[in-house]
Amino acid sequence: MKKFTTFIARCIILVSSIITTSYANDQITDKQIYQLMDKSGITQSIEGLPLQLQAMGQQMALTAKNPVEHEKFMQVFVSSLNPDVMLNKMTENIRKNVSLAELQPILKWLDSDLASRVVSAELQSTDPKFQQNLMLYMAELQSSPPSPERTKVIIHYVESSEIVEQGMNLMMAMLENMFEALKITQPENVELATQLDAQLEQMAVNIKPSMEQQMVLTSYFIYRDISNEDLNEYSNFYKQATGKKYLSLMVGAIGDGMNDWGTSLIHQISKDKS
Repeated sequence: MKKFTTFIARCIILVSSIITTSYANDQITDKQIYQLMDKSGITQSIEGLPLQLQAMGQQMALTAKNPVEHEKFMQVFVSSLNPDVMLNKMTENIRKNVSLAELQPILKWLDSDLASRVVSAELQSTDPKFQQNLMLYMAELQSSPPSPERTKVIIHYVESSEIVEQGMNLMMAMLENMFEALKITQPENVELATQLDAQLEQMAVNIKPSMEQQMVLTSYFIYRDISNEDLNEYSNFYKQATGKKYLSLMVGAIGDGMNDWGTSLIHQISKDKS
């Protein structure tokens, strides 16, 4: 009986060891998450947001009715964004929403030559002068329009990547955060709150066509050095299970980071008003 009990005990220890080892091997490390964020370009994009917002604020100042109030709001808007906090929030989101089996093929793809070149091209959008450079390119494109084949490839990419839908979701989340913050600056102004709510609802209806056009035009610029063959391969990546997971994972993480920033913005404005 003693030998049998000892045997059972050893079996339990062995099984526990196997389970523990398997569990440990299935854990995603911080290094792997950082690799995902760095190689996808997300880290650089988030770190460049303050400069992009400042550039956006300067453009908006050209049409602001009250430049002083606009400048004051933009200072709070930009200062409320903490890239490190946002990146940490995104890291937590990624850890919760991907398995090691799903992450490994994503990292393998990001190590490919095509992925590296595509990400490098996409990171042009982090340049504070991106809009200026894009406008100059659009002027050139009017005089030298793309071929029908190139247009077909670009539209195929926009549709495959679902960039319009995802871009809309992120933009609407940012606008909602901004509008909620604006309401807090004038809590007694019921008319302002009503106007902002109506405007947000109208934008949600009308923004998609313009967003789609903007994404197509932007893609001409961003991927101008990527061949049709390579861009088609990139588009097809998003039709595969790995590509779909990669897209949903990164969009979910960015959305979580944006929501956290919105909360921070509202709290900061509330604090300044008290």
